[in-house]
Amino acid sequence: MNFASSQKSKATILVVDDTPANLRLLVNVLQQNGYKVRPVPDGNLALQVVQTSPPDLILLDILMPDLSGYEVCQKLKADPNTKDIPIIFLSALSEGLDKAKAFHLGGADYITKPFQVEEVLARIANQLALRSLQIQLQQTNQELCQQNAQLQLLLTATEEISSATSIDSALSNVLALICQTIGWDLGEAWIVNSEGTALECSQGWYASDPELSKFRDESHKLTFSPNVGLPGRIWVSKQPEWLFDVSEDEDNLFYHRNLADQVGLKAAFGVPILFKEEFLAILVFLSKNAITPQPRVLELVTAIASQIGSLIQSKKSEVALYQANHELERLINLDGLTQVANRRRFDQVLEFEWSRLRREQLPLSLILCDVDYFKRYNDTYGHIAGDVCLQKIAQAIDNSVKRPADLVARYGGEEFAVLLPNTTLEGAMKVAELIQQQIQELYLLHVESYISQYVTLSLGISTLVPTHEESKEMLIRVADRALYEAKKRGRNCIVAESVTSDQ
Repeated sequence: MNFASSQKSKATILVVDDTPANLRLLVNVLQQNGYKVRPVPDGNLALQVVQTSPPDLILLDILMPDLSGYEVCQKLKADPNTKDIPIIFLSALSEGLDKAKAFHLGGADYITKPFQVEEVLARIANQLALRSLQIQLQQTNQELCQQNAQLQLLLTATEEISSATSIDSALSNVLALICQTIGWDLGEAWIVNSEGTALECSQGWYASDPELSKFRDESHKLTFSPNVGLPGRIWVSKQPEWLFDVSEDEDNLFYHRNLADQVGLKAAFGVPILFKEEFLAILVFLSKNAITPQPRVLELVTAIASQIGSLIQSKKSEVALYQANHELERLINLDGLTQVANRRRFDQVLEFEWSRLRREQLPLSLILCDVDYFKRYNDTYGHIAGDVCLQKIAQAIDNSVKRPADLVARYGGEEFAVLLPNTTLEGAMKVAELIQQQIQELYLLHVESYISQYVTLSLGISTLVPTHEESKEMLIRVADRALYEAKKRGRNCIVAESVTSDQ
């Protein structure tokens, strides 16, 4: 009886039996029926053959010296590379427990010796058919997994762009994900320039290929007007476009074709990024293979581009809102004349630092600065000159403060405050001396001052470690008292006072 089929001439069967007569019989029968046969006399040799050249099916004897068929089966099923090879046990053992053990170890079938040739051939054909169906199912599952992975990666791109800190980083992430998903060699994002007259290459992803660096450099030098090149046409049409092979582009539909030829690029397609029909950008992809249009790829990339459009618009709105709020917050907290913090901001920072340093039990210092005889300055030089004078003084004080946590504020009129967190009285004195030096180096003429021909400052310092028993007003009162004492001593000097717990 002949069980030959189209798959038999391709199927390879490994026969493992320590009885030479059985081996010869099986080899002859199987070869006559179109199978390729590899006979081996023991289990160890069988394992070696399977590792070097896996067969399509194994006929395996059980009772063999050194390594039994059970042990061979167990080893093969434990190896991911060989576990799917069907094994048919061929043995003189006919007890139910023997068969049960064979199936328990992973055997696909069991034939009892002495065997009928027809039965052996039928069972082999059946297992090969099952194996063929299994392979087809695995291939189908693999294709489904690839499609699911492709969709998942494209959806991941939207997550990337939504969490990106900028539109550029979002586009960069999306290009990389799409190229790696569909297996293309490069992707570029083209956006409209600030004048709205041409497209510029904003971001790109390029496979690891030295030749593609030339293409990248050239892309970042180019611009495209409407209807010029692939990007320009998509800009106008707002529709996806696919070029099978740019090397055969006689109508010059592609851009920088000569360079594309040099680096071996062929297929290209582009997809617009839109938001409510408003054009935002274009995604362009290129491959070194000539590829016919793939509707599924276009559909997926177009879908993700649509989501990107919404996210880019949202990101733009977020950036605009953040910038507006940031500018508003800056203006709210800034003294309009001197461009240092205003009294409102000073009160906020004092409240925050007081609470923080009270927890950490670290010192907080305050310097109050008052321009000496400023009313006489205004009366002499005018209010416009007085404003300029205050601006220069504020800048000089601000230049004297080095740490980000320190704050310079206009406290009121011609008075400034310098808040110094985690600063001792000695540290505050050094800052005050630097402020005084900076003011002296301004050489702002003040002929009506009673103490100098130039503008000077009086400075009062207070330092304390915040506690629950004291209030932040204590810090201000002591600094104000020290400032009053500095004026009392003749102005243009520094008076410092440290607050102790019993004050």
